[in-house]
Parts: sequence; C-alpha cells; structure tokens
Amino acid sequence: MTVRLPDRSLLLAGGLLVGAGIFDLLAGIGDVGSGDVYASLHADGLVLYDLTGWAGLHVASGVLLVLTGLVIALSRGRWVAAALVAGVAVVVVHLLFALYHPIEALIVVGLTLAAVRLAVRHRRGTRVRPADRPSR
Repeated sequence: MTVRLPDRSLLLAGGLLVGAGIFDLLAGIGDVGSGDVYASLHADGLVLYDLTGWAGLHVASGVLLVLTGLVIALSRGRWVAAALVAGVAVVVVHLLFALYHPIEALIVVGLTLAAVRLAVRHRRGTRVRPADRPSR
C-alpha cells in the first residue's frame, strides 16, 4: 500500500520565481534611473557602454517572473510549461548581462534554475512513499 505525499514543490517553485522576479525588478528599476555608463579601455581607445536598454529588459523579465511565479503557485501545474519558458528566457538574459552585474545574475539565475528544477520534478509525476516507512 502506498501513501501519497502532499506536493508542495510548485508552491516553492512559485515562491522562488516571485523572489527572483522582485529582486530583478528592483535591480532593473535602480539601473534605469541611474544613467550609469560603463567604460572599457581598448587598443583603439576608450569605449563607453550605455546599458539603459538592458535595465528595461530586466524590469520586463522581473515582471514576467513575478507573474509566472504567482500563476504557478496558485494554479498548481497547468502553467508549468510557461514557467519553463520564462525561466529559460530570464536565464539567457542574465547570462548575457553577467559581465556587468555578476552578483545580480548569479542570484537571479540560481533562484530561477532552482524553481525550474522543482517544476520539472513536479511535471514528471508525484512522489510516492511506502506506507510502512515512517514520515519525518
């Protein structure tokens, strides 16, 4: 005889996505208003980079993560594919931006990949525990 465990993996995945989205949204809003310009020195001279467009992209990806996390946490599995697509898109954006803000990229990518892993594990099936084994 087997006992079904309550599956809270989607609730945790949604919470992780919301946390990553809020962090990304706040960092993107901070970068949009700052107007910082990055500079690098090459053999040809000094090259200036304006990253305001990237900051707007981070705001958009933060909103996408928050909305996807809320839908995943509340809908319980119907939107797992949307979480996977949003997670992949956000990871790609942050890997492209990792040279300029490595700590931010590391935090958001780590939280997003953990949430995607939980969603994939939930999609594979529910966990089953033998009835004679005590729970912790």
